[in-house]
Amino acid sequence: MFNKFNTLSLISTIMFFIMIMNSTSIYIQWLSMEFSTILMISMINIKSNNKIVSILYFMMSSISSLLIIIFITLNYSQLYFIKNYDMNNILMISMFLKIGIFPFCFWMIKIYLMSSWKQIFIMSTLMKFIPIYFFSSIMYFSPNMMILMLLNNIFLSLYTNLNFSIKKMFGCSSVFNSFFFYFILQINKNYFFLFMFIYMTLFFLITFMLNFYNIKNQDFSNFSSKAFIIFTILMFMYSMFPLFMTFLFKWQFIILFNKIYSNNIIILLLLMSMMMIWNYFTLMKTLMLKFKFKKNFFKIEILSMKILIPMIIFFYSMTFLMFNLI
Repeated sequence: MFNKFNTLSLISTIMFFIMIMNSTSIYIQWLSMEFSTILMISMINIKSNNKIVSILYFMMSSISSLLIIIFITLNYSQLYFIKNYDMNNILMISMFLKIGIFPFCFWMIKIYLMSSWKQIFIMSTLMKFIPIYFFSSIMYFSPNMMILMLLNNIFLSLYTNLNFSIKKMFGCSSVFNSFFFYFILQINKNYFFLFMFIYMTLFFLITFMLNFYNIKNQDFSNFSSKAFIIFTILMFMYSMFPLFMTFLFKWQFIILFNKIYSNNIIILLLLMSMMMIWNYFTLMKTLMLKFKFKKNFFKIEILSMKILIPMIIFFYSMTFLMFNLI
């Protein structure tokens, strides 16, 4: 019964997402977003030992939703025809509260620490992409928004290392990537959907492995030798590390960003990205050390140069190929 409900909820959520993309009515878009949020919260709540997660998420989402609908109703005539600075700022605050962007990120990170890996996957994908798409249709990317999102990424890249845990890292990473998704959606929707699909697939594989091996913090003693290699590769791809195909998205983002903003901002973005990659490396360092000492596995035959060099050349070539195709 639980699996049937999950399947039905996911299908319904995807249908609501399609409605948001194809509807021209802001009220239908808002209703579709709220129905999808309720379905996702129901999935999180059913058969969950910790009900605080769904209650807290529902409370914060409700505050944001009420603020949106009241504001839209009172200012509907100006929403599409006039670029009102104050209106955009109020909607921006609602979006930040909805998806947990700084300074409203602490409740989201708290939820991640209390959630299971299945719940984390739902909150990091569908419950993030649908609000981002909705808000992008009624807002414009203002200088204030860019400054606050840059502050969000600076704060999260530093905050992740404070009382480091794997769930906190993925929570901060999810909010950190919201800036990239929102900006790309403003520039190129096709590129956003491609990025969204690959991100969801990759994050599903990561959370599936962590759930399958019952990884709760930084104890990877349950990992098999094959799981160790697969998870390491997945983490490199998730971090968008150079020579991996996901680096293409970061590369393309920088190119798009460079057409609009100055080089100083791009350098700042690259520094923040490097700081976030360092957090991923902290996790992988723990993974390698614990696996090496507990399993005594790290043999040269597995990651020999004869296998490693062709893999690097392949990923490097495919990255350039995909970049030129797009």
